[in-house]
Amino acid sequence: MSLTDEGHYGPKQLNMLKTVWGEGFLSPGGTKEIDQILKGLNLKNKKVLDIGCGTGGAVFHMIEKYGAKEVIGIDPEPLVIETANNLALKKNLSDKAKFICTKPGEYKFEDKSFEAVFSKEAFLHIIDKKNLLKEINEILADNGILAVGDWMRNDDNEPSEQMKEYIAAEGLDMFMCSLEKYESLLKETGFEVLSLNDRNKWYLEKVKTEISDIRGPLYDDVVNLIGKEEADGALEIWEKLLGVVEKGEHRPGNFQAVKIST
Repeated sequence: MSLTDEGHYGPKQLNMLKTVWGEGFLSPGGTKEIDQILKGLNLKNKKVLDIGCGTGGAVFHMIEKYGAKEVIGIDPEPLVIETANNLALKKNLSDKAKFICTKPGEYKFEDKSFEAVFSKEAFLHIIDKKNLLKEINEILADNGILAVGDWMRNDDNEPSEQMKEYIAAEGLDMFMCSLEKYESLLKETGFEVLSLNDRNKWYLEKVKTEISDIRGPLYDDVVNLIGKEEADGALEIWEKLLGVVEKGEHRPGNFQAVKIST
């Protein structure tokens, strides 16, 4: 059985990532990295959309720390949304945190219905990023904010064989582009770019720490959750990830932009 035995995020995958990244998170960095993406932004009393919300970690953080009035999270994985709804109940935030299971482009929101859109490590799964940004522009109110963290690449050429091997090992759809490409697409789709940040250096150290933790203090917990064969397989994937981050081809980054009023 694969870690992705039930959709991209089945029970084993969720348990594994919860152990490594914490409850509510399906991507690295936790609340500190969310704070990096949202640095300097004001979400007080704003209605926010989280695209690719995972199990809700960012949604809850935007409500609890940033004072967002309402945050709607969307994600295509049923078990992920079920987990997020359960966490909302646990945190007594169901009145402010809403979660919808939907595929990209399937669920339509009204024009200008959000004051901010957030996403973390989700855009890489969507191939048509220009159309995605157009749709986001439409649902944002005038002067609405877009804040995104994503897995990116050093350029927009054909991925190296090493990168292709890593992507194949993950078993996920990954359509990564460069930070420069995002800058160009944002300008083409009606946004003013506020900031662009390369996070490769930070992520390199993060991946090294994660591998050390999984091999060391977390190993028994991970084995108990998903089995020794799966745990060792996950470590092999992490090692492939380290290789492409170390060579600089895999370059996580973040950006902020504001919708230009028309």
